[in-house]
This record gives sequence, structure tokens and C-alpha cells, in this order.
Amino acid sequence: MDTYTPTNFRKNLYDLLNQVADKDKKLEVTIQQPDGPNKGVVLISKERYTQLAELDFLQRTGTLDVVLERMKNEKPDDFNEDDAY
Repeated sequence: MDTYTPTNFRKNLYDLLNQVADKDKKLEVTIQQPDGPNKGVVLISKERYTQLAELDFLQRTGTLDVVLERMKNEKPDDFNEDDAY
């Protein structure tokens, strides 16, 4: 993941946003603090954000554990197209 200062990010804003959106590039913009560690933000594509939000929802509701357990114990006849809908 590439890291930019706010100034460098502003200079290349359009190109960097296109790289994030089109190429799923992740980047960090640091915000220097007078004392203590630098703060920052991470930019990710909207598509990646949606995937992470869905994964978070599945984890919080316990659904992810159920799905992973079923996948681990899957048998050839457990899932078929006729039962999917």
C-alpha cells in the first residue's frame, strides 16, 4: 500500500482516485501530528468496501460461522441448483 502526504495526494488526486476505483489499489494518506504517532486514512474502492461490509455483517450475525462450518462438512449432494432458489 502506497502512502501519501495530503499535499502529494492533492497533487495527484484524480489519478489516485481512478487507481483506487479501477485497479482496486489501496492507499494511505498520513496526517502528521505535532506530538505522538501520525494519524491517517486508508482509501479503498467502493466495491471492496461493500465486500468488507458484507463480511462484517455475516460475522456479526453469526452467519459466517454457519456457512464456513457447512462448507467444511459439505457432501456432494448437499447443494444443487434445484434447491438454491
